[in-house]
Amino acid sequence: MTVTRFTRPARSALALAAAAALLGLSACGSEGGGPEADSPASSTEASDGGGEQSQPTGEDSPSENDGDPASDEGGTADDRDEDDAEDPDGADGPAASGERTRIMLVTDLGLDDATGDGPLTVTAEDLAGLLTARFDAPAECADDLVLEQGGTAGCEGPAGIEQSEPAQEWTAHAVRIPHKEEPMSGSQDAVLFTTGGGLPESADDLLEEDAVLTGVGFGSAFGLEPLSAEQLASSTLDTLTSEFAYVPVQGMADWSEVTCEDGLDFARFETVDCEAATAGGERWDLSVAPGTYADNDQGLLVGIEAPHEE
Repeated sequence: MTVTRFTRPARSALALAAAAALLGLSACGSEGGGPEADSPASSTEASDGGGEQSQPTGEDSPSENDGDPASDEGGTADDRDEDDAEDPDGADGPAASGERTRIMLVTDLGLDDATGDGPLTVTAEDLAGLLTARFDAPAECADDLVLEQGGTAGCEGPAGIEQSEPAQEWTAHAVRIPHKEEPMSGSQDAVLFTTGGGLPESADDLLEEDAVLTGVGFGSAFGLEPLSAEQLASSTLDTLTSEFAYVPVQGMADWSEVTCEDGLDFARFETVDCEAATAGGERWDLSVAPGTYADNDQGLLVGIEAPHEE
C-alpha cells in the first residue's frame, strides 16, 4: 500500500510538469513569430524597396520558404557578377579582358635602310619573329608590313611576357623614330605593336608622317592613377632627357621645359597635346600617350614633331 500511494503522486506530478512544458512552448512560439513577421508585403518591401513582385502560379510554384540559391551564397547572382567584373584579377576583369591597350616599340628591325628602292618591307615571318623574340613564345602574322605611313599588319601572339595563353591579337604599325646614332640627323623605320585591331582615332597623332617616337618605362606602379597636367609635363620632360629611353633624345635639343594641356588617364589609350621648349627658344609639339608596355615597366610613349619658332 505504501508503494501504491508513492507511485500515484509521482505520475500526477509528471503529467502536470508535461502540461506546463507544453504551455511554456506555446507561449514562446507566439513571441516574434506572428503573422506580421511572415507577411508577404514585408518580404516584398525588403527585397525591392516596396515594389510588387510577380509570383508564379500553379502547383509547381515554389513555396515562400524556398530560398534563392544565389541568396544562400551571400547575395544575388547580379551582385556576384558585378563583383567579378570589378575584380582586376578575375577571369572577366579589366586586366584579363585586355581593357588597357598594351604596346611594344621595336627599334631594331635588322634591316638595311640604304638598300632597295621605295619603302622597305618586313615579311610576315620576320614580323612574327619580332614578337617571338620578346615573349619567347610562338607568334604569327597574316601579312607583310610595308614601312610607310599608314602601313599595318595583323598578328597573333602572347599577351605578354610569360603569358603564352590565351593568344592575343596584335596590330603592327609602321612608325618612325629619331636616328639612333644621331637624333638630329634624321629618322629611321621602327614598328609599334599595339593590342587589338589598331590604334583608336584619339591616338593617331602618333602615326603622323613628321612624328618620331620614343618612350621610357618608369615603373610598374606608374599610371595606376591618372596623371595631372603638371605630373604629365614633368614625366614627359624626364622622357626627353632620359638616357634609358627606347631612343635617347637628350642630344636632339636642349630640352628645358614641357607644358601639357591636360592630364593623362591610362585607362584610355589617347594622346595629350604637350609642348616642349628649349633654352634657345624653339618649340616642339608633342603627342604623349600611355606607355603600357608589354615588355617593360609602365611609362610614356612620346611623339615628337618638327620644331617651330616661338
